[in-house]
Amino acid sequence: MKVLFVCTNINGFHEGCYPFGLCSIMSVAKVAGWQVEALLIHFREEYTQAVRKAIEFQPDVIGFTTVSSQYHFVKELAVLFKKALPRTVIVCGGVHMTINKDSLLEAEAIDAGFVGESEGSFKDFLSRLEKGQEWRDVDNLAYVRRGRVHLNPLRPLMEDLDILTPPDRDNVFFETTLKKVGYASFFFSRGCPFLCSYCSNRAIAAQYGLHRNAARYRSVNSSIEEIERVVARYRLDKVAISDDIFGIDKVWRKEFCEQYRKRIGIRFFCLLRANIIDDEFARLLKHAGCFKVSIGLESGNEYVRNKIMNRSMSQGQIIKAFDVLRKHGIQTNALNIIGVPGETDSMLWDTIRLNRRVRPTTSGVNIFYPYKGTELGDYCFKNKLVDEELFESFSNERRGSVLLYPPEQKARLEYYCVNWEKLIYKWDFAHWVRVWGKKILEKLKLLSFLRKCRTYFSRRNRQNLRDLGPSVARI
Repeated sequence: MKVLFVCTNINGFHEGCYPFGLCSIMSVAKVAGWQVEALLIHFREEYTQAVRKAIEFQPDVIGFTTVSSQYHFVKELAVLFKKALPRTVIVCGGVHMTINKDSLLEAEAIDAGFVGESEGSFKDFLSRLEKGQEWRDVDNLAYVRRGRVHLNPLRPLMEDLDILTPPDRDNVFFETTLKKVGYASFFFSRGCPFLCSYCSNRAIAAQYGLHRNAARYRSVNSSIEEIERVVARYRLDKVAISDDIFGIDKVWRKEFCEQYRKRIGIRFFCLLRANIIDDEFARLLKHAGCFKVSIGLESGNEYVRNKIMNRSMSQGQIIKAFDVLRKHGIQTNALNIIGVPGETDSMLWDTIRLNRRVRPTTSGVNIFYPYKGTELGDYCFKNKLVDEELFESFSNERRGSVLLYPPEQKARLEYYCVNWEKLIYKWDFAHWVRVWGKKILEKLKLLSFLRKCRTYFSRRNRQNLRDLGPSVARI
């Protein structure tokens, strides 16, 4: 049994994003003994080469992963693959398929889609296909039947994540990510219990008949062991913990931070919500080696943040979170969203002003993109706020708007997006010293050298402490 896994990243927004879900499925296929190949496609001009590689490999199955803004590329490729390999079964997964399975109606060349957590279902699907058995009744599978999308029952969400093998990293997806960003990312939990209106987590929970997508964790030991293997193999000086929100479970995060400090010891960064950050948590992070935290500030306007985005977070909580992290010497990255329906230019400037008030180390911004299946996305489509013709071919995700705004408003949003750093740090001399100092060091090739020195001495000190342990015990 041969499986070809395909990920498109055309127009580049998701460059540097390692596809955890797809690589987890790849790991399942490899462990089961099936032959696996991977394709990462950056340009339409690569379609011909991709089809040629598929013909050479002769896969029994082609599996895509996709986000909404890449789906039209997936549909194009599926047509080309099906024409060249008519007997090959083509399936698609990813968050887009989970929250918008009806999009299968638009894709005649895609035979089926996988919805939700599908490691076990995909393995069952491949086993049946290999044996020549009927596979359309596999759990979590969606397919078109008599002009409508039929979804088979979903397997319950996995409670014990340790039963999964770690996501595969011997592939072009991880190699490209590592080359691009210089660090490895890890996911140790699944789910987020918060109900942000623009986010897919609430929509994913709804697929399982749940109100919230509560976080489930791998064990601390399993998590640390994966980091140890990857850090040793690739000689990394930092890692990213990419959980939707790091350490919501207080017991888990305490044990993880303690074990990380003892067994890993290099720098890491993570994503947090402002309203769970306090002095104790910041101290724990700093002690463990956390050097940077990304926080979803999202909007500086109370109405936009809490009524439109459903963030359930006060201005005071946001300010306090940034102040506490600064106090403990942890860098911060503020994440912002502009261009949501109902936001005025004045409200947008509230976001700029709040960023200036909290003084993050860095600040980034995304233009709102309406994902079908999310509360805010569905509201936009239901109320005819989306340019649907543009949406169907739009890949400039989060850097342009697909809402039916006047041209001057769209141009203004794009201006804010491009010039965000200048708007936030206009008079912040210290920020520009950091930025240009880093650029100069990189130009002189000194930054990489200094980082390698820090990693070397950090590892050496840890080894010295381990060697010292028995001597101290004898004394």
